[in-house]
Amino acid sequence: MDEKIAQMQKSFILPRLAALQGLANWPDAAVPCRAQMNELIPELCKLPYDYLFRDNGAAMAECSLLVWEYVGVDLLIANLDIYNFESEVSGAKMVFYPDHLPDIDRSDFLVKSPADLEKIRFNGLDSGRLPYLLDYAAAWTRLCGLDYSPTFCAPWSLACSLFGLENLLVACLTEPLFAHELLRRCVDDLLGPMIAALSQKLPGITTISLADAWFSPPMVSVDMVAEFMPYIARISEASGLGLPVTNAGIWGYMFLCGEDLERFCDQVSSMVGSLSVMDPDVENMDPVFFRQAATSRNVPLSLGVSTSLMQTGSIDELVDRIKRYVLAGKAGPTPLTFVFNNIGPHTPIENIFAGLAALRIYGAPEANDETLFVMPEVEPFEDFLERKLADNTVGYAFEWLSKSGYAHIAR
Repeated sequence: MDEKIAQMQKSFILPRLAALQGLANWPDAAVPCRAQMNELIPELCKLPYDYLFRDNGAAMAECSLLVWEYVGVDLLIANLDIYNFESEVSGAKMVFYPDHLPDIDRSDFLVKSPADLEKIRFNGLDSGRLPYLLDYAAAWTRLCGLDYSPTFCAPWSLACSLFGLENLLVACLTEPLFAHELLRRCVDDLLGPMIAALSQKLPGITTISLADAWFSPPMVSVDMVAEFMPYIARISEASGLGLPVTNAGIWGYMFLCGEDLERFCDQVSSMVGSLSVMDPDVENMDPVFFRQAATSRNVPLSLGVSTSLMQTGSIDELVDRIKRYVLAGKAGPTPLTFVFNNIGPHTPIENIFAGLAALRIYGAPEANDETLFVMPEVEPFEDFLERKLADNTVGYAFEWLSKSGYAHIAR
């Protein structure tokens, strides 16, 4: 344990952890931020996607930590291919690409009929890309000192990857018993045993964190969310670990109104442990509404801006929206966190630095509408890499540099 703490002190991690822990002092705390940037990592590091997402877990861990430090967010979330690992473990066909994220082969789903339900099972830690995941986790801990805890694909989204969203929706209406059996097997025969096995190798798994973007309106109704929510909590029992379960990535508030909207806010608060809302929902509704909704439910609030705004908007547009969201969101008794839901692969570096600066400036406890925005200096990623190469106290291997667009700076 002392070795891990020493490594944390060498890395950039401790200040980021302090920012998250500062929420205990709310409202006298800065608003921390999280970010998903799985596509930004290969783009900034100028590496083929299939190399990072399939071939070299240790390189992916190293590149993820470098990009995390460079961008400056407090918590890196969902930087791996989280919606496909479990499907691949069960035998689903994968397609890998050099220039974008891998995906399930959606022309040939693993489950095509009830007769295929037997295929849904955990096939051991040597199946699929689990060896890659374990290599990733070992490198992660070696470099930053933190035990790694994966985000898993939630039951509904997993069923969509194995059977197809449209097929699953039709089954819910025409073959409800089959739909429930599909979800049960995803939990009892695949997710539960897999998480239990990984927990023996990864001591950082103290919470079962799920991602579930397919479990959102208008793809599902509020009644369907209520019907299939129990499979989320069921994972704790199925894994035998008794750990708390949280399910994130939910969206779709803008498609609801009245009682359905209130029920959905209740459901998300229960599944996520906070009221988590991202664009385009916030953009099309009102951050003040969500602040009041979180306050009335006595849960933390999480707000976030869209990938498209980050990638194609002007700096003024980006700063103005973040300012508006943050000032509205922090005006309440429960903590606010901010999320850059997915910093896309072609986002201008200037926009990334401007967005983070806006969050830091307006997320400060004393900041208000009169607070001025100051654009920070933008450091090119190549200059950042040069600095890390010159002062490599963390111990990065940098073996991937020779395969990247930065081969000319490799030493």
